[in-house]
Amino acid sequence: MADLKKKAIVKKNDVYSYARPSKNAIKVNQFNKGDEITVYPLIKGWLELRPVDTDGIMNTEFIAESEIKFVK
Repeated sequence: MADLKKKAIVKKNDVYSYARPSKNAIKVNQFNKGDEITVYPLIKGWLELRPVDTDGIMNTEFIAESEIKFVK
């Protein structure tokens, strides 16, 4: 299976990731303009983040595609 992860940069300040792919969901993390993140395609308009906690547990968060731009 191909590695689908992509590097992206957050477009503006006060951008949030969510617990599920909806702006009505619980906000999980806040990002600022210029933050570089790794995202994975999910559904149209949403991308998945897979951050790992300090204890080694991987979480799943979602960010709107409109809030980021891809790095080449």
